[in-house]
Order: sequence, then structure tokens, then C-alpha cells
Amino acid sequence: MSEVTPSKQVVLMMAITCALCAGCNYFNQPLIYSIAQDLNILPEQAGFTVVLSQIGYTLGLCLFVPLGDLFEKRAYICGLMVLTALSLMGLAASQQITTLYTFTLLAAFCSISTQILIPFAASLFNRQKSAEVLGWLMSGVLIGILFARTLSGLISTLWSWHMVYWLSGCCILLFSILMWFQLPQSKSNLPLQPLQIYQSLWHWVKTEPRLLRRSLIGALSFGMLSILFTTMSFILAEAPYYFNDFEIGLMGIIGVVGIWASQWTGKMIARAQESFLANWATRSLFIAWLPLAAAQQSLSLYIIGLIFAYFGISALHVLNQNLVYRISVSARSRINAIYMTCYFSGAALMSFLSLKLWQNYGWWACVLLGGVLGIFILLLNAYDLGRKNNLIQLSLNEIQSDHCPKN
Repeated sequence: MSEVTPSKQVVLMMAITCALCAGCNYFNQPLIYSIAQDLNILPEQAGFTVVLSQIGYTLGLCLFVPLGDLFEKRAYICGLMVLTALSLMGLAASQQITTLYTFTLLAAFCSISTQILIPFAASLFNRQKSAEVLGWLMSGVLIGILFARTLSGLISTLWSWHMVYWLSGCCILLFSILMWFQLPQSKSNLPLQPLQIYQSLWHWVKTEPRLLRRSLIGALSFGMLSILFTTMSFILAEAPYYFNDFEIGLMGIIGVVGIWASQWTGKMIARAQESFLANWATRSLFIAWLPLAAAQQSLSLYIIGLIFAYFGISALHVLNQNLVYRISVSARSRINAIYMTCYFSGAALMSFLSLKLWQNYGWWACVLLGGVLGIFILLLNAYDLGRKNNLIQLSLNEIQSDHCPKN
């Protein structure tokens, strides 16, 4: 696709869309006790919606995102947004656990439009601008993920948890209309059928070892964040804090660190500082668990640990996406599908494990799991950066794929 002059209005619209679609899967985290009380179920049963959100999103990544290289992207993105909005409205109307689980899964399943929009946006700009635009869009994703808790906690406190999903469904439906008029049309020239698109995923898995390494690093890092997300309501709603929904949601304000880290990372990548970023981000993830270990005794130390974690995960994610997108311009949706499927698979697995560890052993077991993940991230990142000329080769691949894209 030919380069276009960046439009701040279009980038802003994309970032808001990313925030809306990403955030709708995280509204439930401060609402666990309110949902449990309203539907007369156990908090652990309501907490399972957090796991279902990750599972649904991962399934959507596997099935829908690879087709972004095949279908006309504007219609595909907007169509998925409409389905997400309708699912959220169904979730808002839920009065029993079966409909709660069903629409939670469906909403997450369809909300992957962000993961088609991001690589599409990257293809609209040259390499230097692309890194900055990705930083802005990832800021939108982080705003959605992190501030979704604050917003949902506030709305739930003022009205009810049902209103959270009614409003989000209406907003996403509105933005699907706005995006239809803002996004350019982009028809694919790939001579492939849907089945061939899925089969071609194995080509990238087998021939691009760095894609797998960065995907695994992403999976472990987002899995680490999922441990924090899944346990946050339990830590803050119980002794010694006894926070309500809104107070738990206010912890999302700490995510400003992640938003700043995403934009800063985009600028640093434009200056070819990838190795520096990778080292600092992975070290920050490991260091975070030292103050987090005292989360149940000191709110200040808990916040410090969250700051380190948000910084490391945000910077590492933007870096990983920039690195894997360089592998091929024409296959970015499929490459993103592989990366993000691993990313959210790690989140789903760690959400489930942390929930079980919390129930059976408490916070110390979750801290131990997070520390082990941090060690693995450090080792895998060091190995990946130790591969000679990797970054140079990725840059060459990007230049070559602009002129002779692979299927």
C-alpha cells in the first residue's frame, strides 16, 4: 500500500476505537462482587468472566484476525465492531449466570477488531511514522484496558453494573459508524482462499523463529499482567483495604505510566534503540514483583509494583509488535494473529492459574508465579537479543517485502 500523509484526526479516531474495543473486555474486573451479589452467585463464579474474556479474545484472534489479510479491511473492522456492540448489550441484559457467561464470551470473541486495525494502520505510514502511530494506538489500547476499570467502577457505583455494558455497547456501535466514514478502503490482492490463509500461518511459524520468540515473550509478559488484573479485586476488596467498585477502578489511573511508556517506546524505536528498550522493559517486569509481594500489607508498595509492571509490559508490547511487523508488510494481519494469539493465550492461562492459586494458597503463590515468569522473560529476551544481526535482517525484510511481498 502506498504511503499517505498522516492525519491526526484519523489517528485519534483509531486510538479511541482501540480504547473502546480493548476496554470492553476489562469492565468486569472491578465488578466481580457487584455481579455476584446481583445474580446471587459466588464471587469466584463471577470472577470466571475474567477468564472467559481472555478465552473468547484468544479464539477471535485465531479465527478472525488472519482473515484481515484477505477481506476489505474497513468493512471487516466495522462489522466486527457492530457484533461486539450487540453482544455487550446482551451482556447488559443478563439476569442469570448462563447468559452472563455466553455474552461475555461472544463480546470478547468479536472485539478483536483492534488487532486488525493496528496492523492496517501500520501499513498506511512509512517506517518512522509507523512506529509513532503504533505508539499512539497502543496508548489507546492501554487507556481502554487500564481506565476501563475506573470507568466501570464509577458507573457501577452511581447506577449499576448493567449500565456499564449498555453504555459501552452504544459507544462502540456509534464509533463503528464513524470509522466507516474515516477509514480508507483497502482491498487485498492476495490470491488466497480463507483455508489457504489459515494454512499459511504455519509458513510464518516454521520460517520465522524470532516471531515465535517475541510471541512467547509477549505471552509471558501479558500473562504476568493478567495475574495482577485477576487478583486486584480480591486484594483491594478484602482486608485491610475494603475498597468499593469505584475505588478499585481508580487503580486504573496508575496506567498513565503505561500510556507514556507506549508513546516513548515508539519514539525510541524510530531512533533504533530496540535493544536498550528490550533490556529495560524486561528488567522492570522482574523488579516489579519485589514491592508487589507486600501488596496485602502496603498500598504504597502495591502501587510502586504496578508502576514497574505497567511500564515494562507497555514498552515491551510496542517493541514486540514493531519487530514482528517488519517481517512482512503483506502478511501483517497473519503475523499479528500469531503474535496476539500467543499473547492472549498467556493471559488466559495465567488468569486461570492465578484464580486457582488465590483460592487455594493466597497471594504469595501468585507472587511466586509472577517472579518465575519474570525470570523466563529475562532469559528469553537475552537469548533473542544475542542472535546476531537479527534487527538488521528484520529491517532488510521490511524493505524487501515492500517491493516483493510474500503470501
